[in-house]
Amino acid sequence: MKKSAAIITLLIALLLTGCLNRGESMVLLEEPIVQMDVSYPRGGVMNPDDDILYTYTDEAAIQSFREIMKNTRERPVEITTYPDYEIVVTYANGLPMHGGYVWLGDEGEESVLTYLPNFEETYMTNANTTKMLCELVERE
Repeated sequence: MKKSAAIITLLIALLLTGCLNRGESMVLLEEPIVQMDVSYPRGGVMNPDDDILYTYTDEAAIQSFREIMKNTRERPVEITTYPDYEIVVTYANGLPMHGGYVWLGDEGEESVLTYLPNFEETYMTNANTTKMLCELVERE
């Protein structure tokens, strides 16, 4: 009986450790989003009049981006290159804009995201999420 209790306790501890090591995901405010802008990095200045590659206002793209953010996991990564893209989210009701940098992975690879302008907190995607992200930032 003691052996069974010890094994169960060990399994629970391992499961909890695994959950804790998973890392937090990136979050957006639980507020209506009116638009998302994709651009090349602008040095952390969120000026909506800068050169924007794509602007999304449709609910499908906004939901896709929320899903991407939800599927990231905080994981330390050493950043040695300039980001590939910058994404700025504009909320309704005059709330502050929310920005992030994207280091887009190749097909089948992870991608790295950070909040603007912070490179210390890095978040990773999986290969499937990279594919979704690629569809938003590199549409043809």
